[in-house]
Amino acid sequence: MILSTIAIFLVLFALWVISGYIPTKNIETPAYTIIEKKTGYEIRRYASYIVAETHQKGSQKESLSGGFRELFRYISGNNTTRSKVAMTSPVLQSAESKGQKIPMSAPVIKQGEGRSSVIAFVMPAGIPLEELPQPDSPIIMLKVVPPNMVAAITFSGFATGDKIRNNSEKLLSALTRDNRHILSAPQIALYNPPWTPPFMRRNEVMVEIEGI
Repeated sequence: MILSTIAIFLVLFALWVISGYIPTKNIETPAYTIIEKKTGYEIRRYASYIVAETHQKGSQKESLSGGFRELFRYISGNNTTRSKVAMTSPVLQSAESKGQKIPMSAPVIKQGEGRSSVIAFVMPAGIPLEELPQPDSPIIMLKVVPPNMVAAITFSGFATGDKIRNNSEKLLSALTRDNRHILSAPQIALYNPPWTPPFMRRNEVMVEIEGI
């Protein structure tokens, strides 16, 4: 009985691991070059890419969930040409700035009633902005992100509010220590589907910095 229970547990665990690995095995991510590795973070230079983004109200979890559903409908055919757009990684979340620079004292992800975040899907590389299908939803917009330099810190497990805050504070503190000029508030990057085992999850906090 004990051996049977252990065998069933191992099979279920293996299936869980496989279900978390397969969806991201060959998934496309934005191209970047690692410029420098520092204590606790790395500096990357990203090539230009395009995102579909939407502004969502609510807590970090609520806005992420609502934004994901809206954007997934877009890439699944809720667009002018009824075309499907390939899913890429990561899903991006950042505090809404309303066109203003966010002061570095602002919360990483604004939470609570009346707060809002920007949720974004990265579009597949090689498709010009004018060739992407236009969203049917009026709350989704397509935007070109120009080439930029970012500092990134990576962590595993679930991206809870506490983990996001702790890693954001660590990254900002390290950048201040190293006299890096910070150009943006932190952005959260989530690389895995919700069912991925915590130890396999890749999450990042990224901030744009002045080029070096």
